[in-house]
Amino acid sequence: MFEIEITKLSSSDLEQVYQIDRSESVDKMYRPSGDELEAYDDSVEVSSDPAFWKNLLNWWKDELKGNADAFGAFDGETLTGIAMIKHGIRDGVDQIIAMYVSAEYRLSGIARSLYFELEDSAKAAGAKQLFVSTEPTGSAVGFYLSQGFQFDAGSSCSIDENEEHEIPMVKRLKS
Repeated sequence: MFEIEITKLSSSDLEQVYQIDRSESVDKMYRPSGDELEAYDDSVEVSSDPAFWKNLLNWWKDELKGNADAFGAFDGETLTGIAMIKHGIRDGVDQIIAMYVSAEYRLSGIARSLYFELEDSAKAAGAKQLFVSTEPTGSAVGFYLSQGFQFDAGSSCSIDENEEHEIPMVKRLKS
């Protein structure tokens, strides 16, 4: 088993994200169907192209200068997972803006540990609700469903207008 340590990340720590292998073979996808989510079979290969991280890094660094927190999961010196939350996107609503775990470390509990850090951070900031606009893959949607999120048809929480293909999900937080 892995010896994982979860730590809060600084802006300079974010550069280590290139260590994360986000590749995945997807066989189940989700799409909105009215007020429900519809699962369907598909065959999609997600690559671990470094350009993906480059496009996110500047955005994430800007968010950390504002009202966001980032957490990393480390196996020794290796960043195995990253999660970020933006506080106060609306009154009482925080948004998960990143959640990635390296392929080798998936299904090891790292995503859940990172998620608990995000939830604790949201509660400490006074959030009553968490929002995420997630990739429509079976693994991503399935993870958030397992954490108590629900599909949020017609959500107005998103901070990115380019997320039309993503699945909006919300969770009410207990005090």
